[in-house]
Amino acid sequence: MDDMAQNPSRSIVLNDAVVKEFKMNQDTLKGKWKQIRGSAKETWGKLTDDDLDVIDGQRDQLVGKVQERYGKERDAAEREVDRFLKDCDN
Repeated sequence: MDDMAQNPSRSIVLNDAVVKEFKMNQDTLKGKWKQIRGSAKETWGKLTDDDLDVIDGQRDQLVGKVQERYGKERDAAEREVDRFLKDCDN
């Protein structure tokens, strides 16, 4: 069991830059999904068109599908998706 489950009163402090980047990534994905959908398909070829329909610009859905299709740990999938979104935002 992870530390958060054992100690639910423990809080996580995020600095403003991390919060801003996370928000930007979410906004980028939602706002540009139709434009970056093809890039997501190229990046993660195991994602099906149905997967991409379900994801529909939702970061958590994309992370989950990358995790599921590629057998990655959650944090590894999140890092990969965040790198992808950062590249798409440039």
